[in-house]
Amino acid sequence: MTDEPSFDISSGVSELFDEPIANKITAGIVAFFLVFLTLNTFDLVSNSDNVRSIVDGDNNWIISFDEQIITLTDSVIVADGDTEIRTFTLDETLLDEGYRFGGISVTLTYTETSGWPGDPADSVFANLIQNDLNAQWQDNNNSLSGSSNDGSQIDLDLRAYPGYDGQETNTTGYNEIQVLEKWKMDGFGIGELELEITVETTTSPIPLSPNDNEEEVNITIELTVFQANASKTTE
Repeated sequence: MTDEPSFDISSGVSELFDEPIANKITAGIVAFFLVFLTLNTFDLVSNSDNVRSIVDGDNNWIISFDEQIITLTDSVIVADGDTEIRTFTLDETLLDEGYRFGGISVTLTYTETSGWPGDPADSVFANLIQNDLNAQWQDNNNSLSGSSNDGSQIDLDLRAYPGYDGQETNTTGYNEIQVLEKWKMDGFGIGELELEITVETTTSPIPLSPNDNEEEVNITIELTVFQANASKTTE
């Protein structure tokens, strides 16, 4: 019976490395894998730093605001004991490109209109009606109702955009797009602003004075609109 030829793996490997050409090929393969491993390690570390920068937001920014004031005016005559509601439409047509509604201020003024000397000022009550207008109705800085019985002006305020007070603020973030995202939301301040006004007149006690049965109330609405800007600081 003829013995089959056998192959010794260890001796085969030894002979392979004893060959000059094989040595060169092996060295090249090893070098290739070393370079490949080094590049991938560097890439992973670099990407990790980039991801960490995004997550940590390690850039400092100053957020400032360009503001404009849009003014609307109206007047209404309210009879004694009556209530009138004035409605103002706030929409995107009032805004320049890139601007958002920040806040709404309403001022009501009136003077005694009877023209009779000594006639005391009437009482005026005003209220911003909470409705579907997209605003911050529960904000602590709001002043939604007010009154006057001496002819002094009545001031009402409603914050439209969440957190907006017009003051510069510091923040951190990866880039300008990220840090401005908070100040570029649409829809706030859009809707119908409803103002309720009630009058109670006071007649002069002087004999023969005319009856005072109505009051003219002047309305001024100031809409604060803003555009946010971001500047990277060197701190």
